Amino acid sequence: MVRGSLHTGPVLWPSVGDPVNRGTVKTAGSTPFGQPFALVITGHERTRAEVHEMLAASGLSGAINDATVPPAMFRLGLGEDADQFLLGIRTAAPEPGFEKALDDYRAAPPLQILRVRPKGASADQTKPVYAPAPLPVPRLRVAGTGATELDLNPSLRKLRQRIIDAHPGFEARDVALERGFEQSYPGLQSNKVIDPPTPGIGALSNDADDPLSPSFSLPDGSFVVAYGANHVATRQASYSSISLYADEEAAVSVTAKNHRDLRGTARDYLPDSPDADQLYAWTFSRAGDAGPTGPHVTELPPAGTDFCAQFGADRPVDMSRMQAVARAYMQPETLTHPALSSLLLDRLLVFTPKSTSK
Repeated sequence: MVRGSLHTGPVLWPSVGDPVNRGTVKTAGSTPFGQPFALVITGHERTRAEVHEMLAASGLSGAINDATVPPAMFRLGLGEDADQFLLGIRTAAPEPGFEKALDDYRAAPPLQILRVRPKGASADQTKPVYAPAPLPVPRLRVAGTGATELDLNPSLRKLRQRIIDAHPGFEARDVALERGFEQSYPGLQSNKVIDPPTPGIGALSNDADDPLSPSFSLPDGSFVVAYGANHVATRQASYSSISLYADEEAAVSVTAKNHRDLRGTARDYLPDSPDADQLYAWTFSRAGDAGPTGPHVTELPPAGTDFCAQFGADRPVDMSRMQAVARAYMQPETLTHPALSSLLLDRLLVFTPKSTSK
């Protein structure tokens, strides 16, 4: 749901209940992929029942998924005061061999969206046709299993020290990540709008935890190492990633690495640790040959780059300021976000050249 303007901001942007994901979707086949399905989005009980009947008659009775928009929490209708709703789909990290299939899906999503409305005598569509029949707020999937990553903390501390020791010509500064967004329903009640750099509620999915770093400076000649637990390797998530955004307002996405990219990268620093494969370390660099190189280093554009020019736009973006976002999607056992208390939060070390003056 979006309350406010995406163009001018600020906006209130909570997720409406639990999303449908690959672990929960009902399709007409035995797999969530490449199979017909229907998603019914409504807050009205009679409307839902009648749409279900139509879908069942079409042969989709076992492939109907419901997304309830509860009138107790949201302002439904077509009037000026009604909330606006946005249906988003996230796709990432195809299985090996399915990269083209994902590209084809993104290029031409095989989806059809229909607005269904009961026939009425009035030409004014802001007037309801049926009497009120509000659906209740649905139960939410419970996050967390009680298992945690916290026993990896000693190995994580060792990883931090090994990273620092590997770069003696640079000063290291810690940058901590913390809870990024308020959860949707508490944030909706508290009117926690997104007003960058204030994140408010940005819960595009209740299925994820999204720890954020504060904005930090990354000048030319410097680099940042992101490190932490690989949340997929620890079974706290089905997908995880570390991303870098540029500008004080995190205006543009610069680069990202997901759990497959990060697999095994902590062995660069912890070849002797049995926990290494549950951790990761990835470098994002503006130091060129003076900094770290190798397969686990991403070269960033210079701090003075006009990022938007390549897209024919002239929006100013301060590329010298960066922000990191870590994501942990859908714990396999619960099919929703991991409990934040179960995660070792991802961390950053920002390295700048040591002064050579005496």
